[in-house]
Amino acid sequence: MKNLFYYFSILIVSACICLNGHSQDLTHEQKITSDVATVFEKSIKAAENLDASMLADCVDDSLQAGFIISGQFFGSFDEVMKDFREKAKGCKSQKMNLSNKKITVLADNTALVAASGDYSLALEDGRVLTGRFTWTIVYSKVNGNWKIIHSHM
Repeated sequence: MKNLFYYFSILIVSACICLNGHSQDLTHEQKITSDVATVFEKSIKAAENLDASMLADCVDDSLQAGFIISGQFFGSFDEVMKDFREKAKGCKSQKMNLSNKKITVLADNTALVAASGDYSLALEDGRVLTGRFTWTIVYSKVNGNWKIIHSHM
C-alpha cells in the first residue's frame, strides 16, 4: 500500500509539472511585443486599403513628435493625412510584403518597430508601381491602447 501511495504521489507531481511546463504565461515583454505586432499589422492593412480613417485610428499625435515621410518632415499628423489623401488620388490599392520586422520594447509604455520590405501600388489607370520601403515607428501606450506617436518612412 505504501508503494502504491508513493507511485501515485509521483504520478500527480509529474502531471502537475508537465501541465505547468506547457501553460506558461507570456513574459511582460513578450505580451508588449505581441500587442504592438497586432497594432502594426492593423496599420499595414490600413495602408494597403488606402484607408485614411483606419490609419488615423492607429496614431496619437498629442505629443506632436513629428513624422518623416520620404525625406519630408511633417510637424503634425493632420499634415500627414492631408498629404496622404492628396497622394492617394488615382490609387486603387497597395500590397506590402515585409522582409524584415524587429520590435524592440523600450519601456512598459514604449516600443520601436523597424521594418523593411517591398510594395506594389495599383493605380486606377491600370499601372502598378513597385519599390522598397524602410520604416522606423515609435509606439506608445495611450489610454490603454498602443498608438503610433512618431514614424520615419
